[in-house]
Amino acid sequence: MTPNVRDVLQGVTVALATPPSADHGMAYTMSRVGMVTMLATLAAAESDRAARDAIAENAAIRALFAGAGAFDADGALAAAAKEVDADLSVPALDAANARLRRQLIGLHEKVEAADNAAMNRQIVALYGKMASIRRMALGGG
Repeated sequence: MTPNVRDVLQGVTVALATPPSADHGMAYTMSRVGMVTMLATLAAAESDRAARDAIAENAAIRALFAGAGAFDADGALAAAAKEVDADLSVPALDAANARLRRQLIGLHEKVEAADNAAMNRQIVALYGKMASIRRMALGGG
């Protein structure tokens, strides 16, 4: 599971609203504050780019689907390739992204079964692009 910003911020809220036990001591409390701070900072960074990154990733997957006709007997990939992200809310974009990723995995299985090296390279390159789009730098670097 990949938590979304809402999930992380709900966890931060619970952590801040729940006082630490006196038995834990100052070192634990400071460690907890540091972890909550880091999570809040990462959530803020993700919220700044979540929609942009999901739109870019969805477009990249759809572009690949547009050229995958040989593996699209039922036309599902062609239909997905023509879709447009009309609802730009992060939950809607994430739902579309999850569906597209499932279709991409299905396509990759078909490509591997067919031993199609050229399409396999395109999919692996897309995976790299997707990882690059979603990359988050920790510690400001």
